[in-house]
Amino acid sequence: MAPLVNRLWRGEGALLAVNVSIALAARPDPRTLLASVAVSTAVLVLLYMLNDVYDCHQDLHDAGKDQVFVRFCIRHRGLLFRLLGVEQAATVALALALLGARSAAAVAAVFLVNIAYSARLKGRAAVDVPWVALWGACYAMVPGVPLPLTVVALVGVMTSICHVFQITRDLPFDVVNHIRTSAVAVRWLPLAQLAAGCLVMGFLLHDLLGPVAALSAAVPILLRLTLRSNQAAWMMSKAYYGLIWLCVLGAVRGF
Repeated sequence: MAPLVNRLWRGEGALLAVNVSIALAARPDPRTLLASVAVSTAVLVLLYMLNDVYDCHQDLHDAGKDQVFVRFCIRHRGLLFRLLGVEQAATVALALALLGARSAAAVAAVFLVNIAYSARLKGRAAVDVPWVALWGACYAMVPGVPLPLTVVALVGVMTSICHVFQITRDLPFDVVNHIRTSAVAVRWLPLAQLAAGCLVMGFLLHDLLGPVAALSAAVPILLRLTLRSNQAAWMMSKAYYGLIWLCVLGAVRGF
């Protein structure tokens, strides 16, 4: 659980709340709800753990990371990779047994997307942010609840916009470690990605909630342009996402 706790402390990990809300919106029986939450939590822990094991040598220079945990990952890196492979396969099987084929396919997909991101695409400018959108969209399908494609895409876009704020925060660390994220490669690229994400989100919200909600999609970029603190803009954008997400769930699931 250490990787998840560390992410929550740093203002990340909100996707778990998204999946819990998706599970609740389906009005399941208690067993199915518990299974959805358990599988979603296990998947997110394993996703973050894989990222941390891949990045452990670079994380020695990141004061925001738990250095005791980082050194543990360095000492046991090979063993941890093997254990993660077994645990990921077991989680796919668990999802299949508890939630069905739809959930198991989503779990397998998000694991594969995450491996590609951690191993190759984290340092590929212009590719990293849209790939994280795919990561978020796949994760939203883990509860196995049928959702309109526009809703799945919305989760992906919100995830990618949050990632823009994250790579902006991590810019000094990524420069030191020669990780060529979009923020490192071209200084104006994150702002362009943020604008593109807000535009796509506007189209999705127009389909789901109408024109007024579509206009509200500009909130994240307006916050980024008007606030001096990237972190404050990020946290306020997440608060906006929480509100708009509840509206979307209400419209789609009949709340």
